[in-house]
Amino acid sequence: MHNIFPKMAENTPNTLVESAQESDATYDHVIKYTGLFGGVQGITMLVSVARNKIVSEFLGPAGLALITLFSNVVKLINQSTNFGISFSAVKHVAELFDHGTEEEVKNFVRTVRTLCLLTGMLGVLICLVLCRQISIWTFENADYTWHIAALSLMVGMLTVQGGEMAILKGMKQLKKVALIAVFGAVATLVICTPIYYFWRIEGIVCSLVLSNAVVLAIHLYYSNKVMSWRISMSFKQECINGIPMLKLGLGYIVAGIFGQGAEYIIRTLIFRFGELADVGLYTSGYTLAVSYANLVFVAFEADYFPRLSAAQHDPRRMNKTINQQIEVGVLLMTPLLTLFVLAMPVLVPLLFSSKFVDAVPMATCASFYVLFKAFTLPTAYLALAKGDSRMYMITELVYDIFIAAAIPLAFKWWGLEGAGWALSVAGCLDMVVIHIVYSISYGYRQDWSKIKLYVAQVLCFTVAVWTALHEDPRMRLVTAAMLIISGTISFIVLKNETQIIPKIKKRLWRK
Repeated sequence: MHNIFPKMAENTPNTLVESAQESDATYDHVIKYTGLFGGVQGITMLVSVARNKIVSEFLGPAGLALITLFSNVVKLINQSTNFGISFSAVKHVAELFDHGTEEEVKNFVRTVRTLCLLTGMLGVLICLVLCRQISIWTFENADYTWHIAALSLMVGMLTVQGGEMAILKGMKQLKKVALIAVFGAVATLVICTPIYYFWRIEGIVCSLVLSNAVVLAIHLYYSNKVMSWRISMSFKQECINGIPMLKLGLGYIVAGIFGQGAEYIIRTLIFRFGELADVGLYTSGYTLAVSYANLVFVAFEADYFPRLSAAQHDPRRMNKTINQQIEVGVLLMTPLLTLFVLAMPVLVPLLFSSKFVDAVPMATCASFYVLFKAFTLPTAYLALAKGDSRMYMITELVYDIFIAAAIPLAFKWWGLEGAGWALSVAGCLDMVVIHIVYSISYGYRQDWSKIKLYVAQVLCFTVAVWTALHEDPRMRLVTAAMLIISGTISFIVLKNETQIIPKIKKRLWRK
């Protein structure tokens, strides 16, 4: 524990030093940790790209669809039974780590692990009981009953993984979080490749269970280095100790059920309106437009949520933290999304295969969703930082109901491209609702001094998407011009507001 609590000796015994100072909330701090986790997520993305390439070559759209449907089922049950501990524990562990005693941290970590074990077992049991019915709901037959029963092990593993990750984030062990992400991604690729090569679709369940078991072992290895793994046999008392965390987690769990439920409904209805291959094409488009971009947002979240939790009591500091995160997100995401739109025709055959080219228009249309999310996500965390699980739950419910209805209907009427536009419209509506509601409820104030910057970036990206959807190859020159303009704007702003560019130049000059 000496390395975890290095400043305890400088203060009163057993008292931790508050580490979340306002000075941390600088653009350089945001960029630093975004860079750390962005680099990690970049490696993770490359591994994910390789895995998706292997899946598309060996299993095709139908195999990718099957993996997606199985994963959605597992995640839905996990979200329904984990009580949001993987998220709510971060806030409580971070607060104790900053302001509590070492003994209090140890006791609460034990509570987290005990509750994760209990809720994980609950999830496994529920999955086993409902496996036949889930198969019927998803595939309209009971042919996949035993597959889902075997996948029940994943439900428990995901719950325990979430608890260990929450502990590491709350205790500011961000480098270990980064290592887990990298090693977990590589291990998954190493395990899945030979299984898909030799057993094709029949190996999907085996690959999912084995890869998650190895990832769980990696989580436990690193978290055990920080704090030895212990649980309490006094389950009733631990449940009582965890009531504040479970209350906050209630909104997260309900929101998670809505979110995973919406994804499950969307893919099931696309399967009903089309065929299994359509689910694979939608998934590949969603992966390109949303999932890979979400890796950047994961890079934000690992450092951002603890900072926001520490700042939420001070309105000025809270607004500064949110607005800085929004600005950095927009500056980084807009050029990346523009590059992504420009390279889409090349990326799809490269990352998947020529069988997935029909997903290109859908992914291009859906890319607005990611840009809107850069504005929405930093603000959306505010409800959870304040412990207002009800508000978080309501806003997520409104969004999930909309996409669960809009995307399948858009697919039915306009195909995959319509589904992409529906996703972007949902992102825009979510952005508007979150900013209005949170302004009224929490006193959040947008930094209007940045409005010209945001308008310029959004206009660049809008032109880029519009030209990318044209079949004339010459229009790609306009898209490339928008990339140059957007990238230049981001470079100039980051250069003026941070020391990141000079530091990079200094390191390059040394080399």
